[in-house]
Amino acid sequence: MSSSDDFDVPRVLTGTGGWVDDRFHAARGLRVLMRKVFPDHWSFMLGEIALWSFVILLLTGTWLALFFVPSMNEVVYHGSYVKLDGIKMSEAYQSTLNITFDVRGGLLIRQ
Repeated sequence: MSSSDDFDVPRVLTGTGGWVDDRFHAARGLRVLMRKVFPDHWSFMLGEIALWSFVILLLTGTWLALFFVPSMNEVVYHGSYVKLDGIKMSEAYQSTLNITFDVRGGLLIRQ
């Protein structure tokens, strides 16, 4: 058996972590930060849900703004939705129909 088989990874990492803590005294500060990052009470999850809902709202709103045309000019629709083919409508409504039927994932993002 060689000496490389006796190599104990957890002991080496513990020793290195202990040296870093002795040198920089980081454990106390990290403990305080970890309590703030991962709070103990379950009600903080509601804030997380609100935060991620807002992030999704910003991303999808930006994506939709790239394809929407906010114009009231009248145009004749010749798009993917056959039932409205040849109907006069505003350019804004036409762009909404194009987002819904022609942009990949557009209907999902609009919902």
